[in-house]
Amino acid sequence: MYKAKNSDDASIIFWNWLLKQTKLTAKTAAMHNIYQQDTAAVFYDLDDDGKREILGTHHASAIAGAGDCLLYILKPNETSPSKYKLISDDLYFDVYMPLQILEEKSGGYHKILAVSKADGKQKIFAFDRRKNLYEEK
Repeated sequence: MYKAKNSDDASIIFWNWLLKQTKLTAKTAAMHNIYQQDTAAVFYDLDDDGKREILGTHHASAIAGAGDCLLYILKPNETSPSKYKLISDDLYFDVYMPLQILEEKSGGYHKILAVSKADGKQKIFAFDRRKNLYEEK
């Protein structure tokens, strides 16, 4: 089992993407208790096209009281691979439980098995080709 570090390349790319999305600098993010060290992300080719998506989370995305964090899934831009676009809906999971990438696919992308901290139940995140997003199924 691999545990992502905030210094990994995927985590750094994810952190910079998150700052851009929220229109914050690292300095202004810190004023809101949002820090790079609370970022964790990994690369994984979810659709087997040879280009690695990023699965990332940040502890500041936690649901108050429930303990679950948002999973962000980013796909490299077709024309500019150094840029990424979000391909996930609001996917909450227990950040302390491992995500499992399943062999089974939906819409051409691997399904993801996660656990909810709120109730300890397993949940499946699957890609919906019509919406072009991962959703909880």
